[in-house]
Amino acid sequence: MKVCRRCGSTRVTWISAKCSDCFMCRVADHDMYEGYVPVDMGISDGSGDYVEFDYCLDCGQIQSEFPVLATEVLDDENDEDEEEEE
Repeated sequence: MKVCRRCGSTRVTWISAKCSDCFMCRVADHDMYEGYVPVDMGISDGSGDYVEFDYCLDCGQIQSEFPVLATEVLDDENDEDEEEEE
């Protein structure tokens, strides 16, 4: 039985959604990211095709390792900016 890392509830559900390369997100004021699910955001199964995470139905906490310090969503954007400057 899974237990919430935040509140200790046992009402933790598993979420899974296949989106392949149709994943989109925006981090703060950065441009929209579109592509495969980033593995380093704590919401991926590792293949890039699925959003998967455990979610507490009592407190709403996503069960993953936080804080997320770096993510390819920001790294890819920075790489594109550097290419444009060259």
